Amino acid sequence: MAEIPVEKKSSMTWLWLLLAAILAALLIWWITADEDDADPVLAETAIEADAGADSDPMAITLAAILANPQSYIGQEFAGEVSVAGPLTDRGFWVENDGARMFALIIDEPREVEIDINPGQELRISDGMIREGGEVSDVEGVPLDDDTLAVLADQDVFLIVDEDNVEILERP
Repeated sequence: MAEIPVEKKSSMTWLWLLLAAILAALLIWWITADEDDADPVLAETAIEADAGADSDPMAITLAAILANPQSYIGQEFAGEVSVAGPLTDRGFWVENDGARMFALIIDEPREVEIDINPGQELRISDGMIREGGEVSDVEGVPLDDDTLAVLADQDVFLIVDEDNVEILERP
């Protein structure tokens, strides 16, 4: 018999396994990248819009509160506002950037009473956004009928201790 030289073909199995491993790694990276790398601009906007419990009270505006009142109940408020009338014994209207909200003073005994009048500019620190409607659990002397009537018509209101109100400008 005659010997016929037969060349063995090289096995390409290793190449196919390498390509499959690379494709699997790319697929895993693509799937997990969607979850971890959210668009940072959208994430920041969502955080600012949420105004969660840890948010900066100075960043909250009256306009934002009035646009979505239920999401701000229980949040702190701090900022400069102007006083608009009419006033009740313990309540007054505050304005900021064209938005208007009712504010209520916690009436606790203090050495010097605070005298708030329309036209004044106030700096409020450590105020709290509360749900409006029937309000009965406010510290201090009982609320008068005019104040209760205004609160009954509000979705939310601002409650602040007298010690946390600074008059910046007198009319």
